[in-house]
Amino acid sequence: MLRLAGVVKRRRSTLAAIRRSGGSFSQFNLHLCWFGFIALHGFCLAYFLTIAWCYWNLSETFLDVWLSYYDLGIGTRHYHAIAVVHGCLAALHFVYLLWMLGWSFKKRRLVVAVFNVFNRSGKNLNEKQPGIICRLYRGALSRIGILDVDGPYFDLVLLFREIVETALQTQQAYRMSLLLPRVELNRGYAAMLVINCWSTAIVHSLYHVDATKRRLLAVLADCALDLVTSVGITTVLLAIYYPDFDADLTSFPPHKWYEDVWIVHVLSEFQILLVSSWGDLTLRVIFALSMISNMNNMKKLLSMKMPKRRKLKLKNQETVIMPLNPSLSDTTDSRTQSKLDIVVASESRFTQILFFLWGLAILVVHLYAEAITKLPQCKMQVKPWFTTESSCSLLMLDCYESKFSGKASDFTTQWSNFDRKTTNRVVIRHCPNLEVPDLLTDCSQLGVLKIYNSTITIWNKSAALSQSYHPNLAALYLVRVHLPNGELPAGLLDDDFPQNLEDIEFCATNLRSLPEDFDLKWPKFASIYLEKCEFTEVSASLARLAPVDLSLAGNPISTLPPSLIDGTVDFLHVGSTLISELPARITGASNSFVLRVDNTNVSFFWDWIDTVVEHSDIGIVVIHPILATSSPYCADLQRIYDREQVDFSVPWSDGQSRILSNATMENWPILQATVSCDSWWSSTWYPLDFEDVYSGIKDD
Repeated sequence: MLRLAGVVKRRRSTLAAIRRSGGSFSQFNLHLCWFGFIALHGFCLAYFLTIAWCYWNLSETFLDVWLSYYDLGIGTRHYHAIAVVHGCLAALHFVYLLWMLGWSFKKRRLVVAVFNVFNRSGKNLNEKQPGIICRLYRGALSRIGILDVDGPYFDLVLLFREIVETALQTQQAYRMSLLLPRVELNRGYAAMLVINCWSTAIVHSLYHVDATKRRLLAVLADCALDLVTSVGITTVLLAIYYPDFDADLTSFPPHKWYEDVWIVHVLSEFQILLVSSWGDLTLRVIFALSMISNMNNMKKLLSMKMPKRRKLKLKNQETVIMPLNPSLSDTTDSRTQSKLDIVVASESRFTQILFFLWGLAILVVHLYAEAITKLPQCKMQVKPWFTTESSCSLLMLDCYESKFSGKASDFTTQWSNFDRKTTNRVVIRHCPNLEVPDLLTDCSQLGVLKIYNSTITIWNKSAALSQSYHPNLAALYLVRVHLPNGELPAGLLDDDFPQNLEDIEFCATNLRSLPEDFDLKWPKFASIYLEKCEFTEVSASLARLAPVDLSLAGNPISTLPPSLIDGTVDFLHVGSTLISELPARITGASNSFVLRVDNTNVSFFWDWIDTVVEHSDIGIVVIHPILATSSPYCADLQRIYDREQVDFSVPWSDGQSRILSNATMENWPILQATVSCDSWWSSTWYPLDFEDVYSGIKDD
């Protein structure tokens, strides 16, 4: 009994210390905080619901195709699981929001939290016994224990919690320094992290006696950083990219993926915006739940009011007599309490020193990274912590701006003062005498190489693209490039050519021939665009290469070998060529075959195309199987739709397509779903017009 009395006495003394007049709050402040909590819960509810909805529907968009291509995010098959997790977080905020609004309406006053809904027990022994719900509430929530926010040792709990959270947030800040090239985001998050560390020390120092304000301010700072970590950063990134998003296309416009600065931002920042792994999702949930926990603690601290002084007249009073010689157990309790008090006092001093030094270390490291020289040739530069060399995500050499001709010595001057292993994208422009340097082999993380409006004079094997030096190379773009003798240079024909290179696009070049062993070096099943080049015939080695996506648009070719279509090709673009008909005998065309014959003299199709038409879903047309804009076939089709003629101009012959030669009105729905005559398509898959505007010479 004496031991219980001592515990109760200590518990009440702690509560009295917390609830002293210095820890009480005015009605105006309480009302202001109530609206703040409502707004915060509402914002988080909207955010997590939006993210859940986006992930639930992401797999059905064209954006997911690009994300899968660039390997961004955790993968399509996990989108619904991520949506469910974010939906659960939204449900938590909805419950808290509904609770506050519901109890405020019921009590006819602003109820901040669950802690001030029911009256405290023990005020009047003659009162009616509370019901089961009230007793369960008090047992589960009102008597949480000494580790609660109003307990004597909450500062210890807060210390360990802040150590763990600050460590995780520091790791997040380091990850942002590696990935985010936007200086403002890195500075803002690092500044908040430093302020959070120092606020812990300052709050403990200024409000050492006032437990309520000390704990409230400490929890408030922690909650603000959790909010920024779990919601704020992604909200800012969403706001940045939303204006470029095309809702009708369910993706960004195709030309944006060729815009150098934009795509490098995407490849870096989408690793922060999207859930990249299960560990990343776990951290997001931890920060989100920590924010909710901090909000609960603030609500409870705000709910505490100074008790009114009144005398309670009890019919049955009890007197507790303290013995003259306390027992050993009582002495032990006293010593235990003294030791815990010492721990709490030591913790306060330790907290001030630890978090001040922690914040100072982050500030020093971040400022050191900020001090790294910005290089003009680095159009996208990240500044990771703990590095001494400049990093360069997007490296650009513009010979026109730099007054260079493009010789190897020019590259040595430009590429020698940064860490080339950090380069993800290299762009070379406007070089009249381009000698591709051997330094290119140092770019081991190279993902994209683009050369625009340049004349390549030397590209030796010593500077060749290879699997050994460029294992991550995924795209190669040569646009308006003059090649020596109209042939591929040695640097593009290495025996160890990168096998992860899935996107090879030549547009507006003088390339006119391919080597016979070309198919033994370049990767199979890739996307290969050889557009507006000077090919007069299709090389057999190109057919053997079996690309999945092939474009020969704009070349002066007049015939196509059957082997080009018989096989794995899914997308074939031969628009703006000299062909007048397709191969007559094809036995193995892909069921998902898509063909472009716009701006050609094609006036009919052979019967092998019927298999493709039969396998297409005419009820859901995303991409028409055939695009024949500005062709004789489309001219006939338009006149048929306008009822100016009843049949196609080409006389019927054996082997023609029965479906695409049927001009009856009953067949119109199939024709409309199969053949597109829209004129808004550009003549090449590569966005050449956009590239000319984006990368062209700009005279100031």
